[in-house]
Amino acid sequence: MSGKQCKQRRVRTVFTDAQLSALEKRLRIQPYLSTPEHTELSIALSYSESQIKTWFQNRRMKNKKKVQNSQDTKKIL
Repeated sequence: MSGKQCKQRRVRTVFTDAQLSALEKRLRIQPYLSTPEHTELSIALSYSESQIKTWFQNRRMKNKKKVQNSQDTKKIL
């Protein structure tokens, strides 16, 4: 790039199986967390609040798409 500064992408966060299990369990109990709950979970899992918040946002969207796809499949049948 000719003199332009590129903003580097963050490295993808890789959660361990134990961390994913804890996140999935919490999601089933409570899909939306408050700021103090993000903080509590981030400390417990050793990640930043924004990483936990993003994981929950992405996982809710994944669930929503999964439900929508299954409904679309039922309409076709």
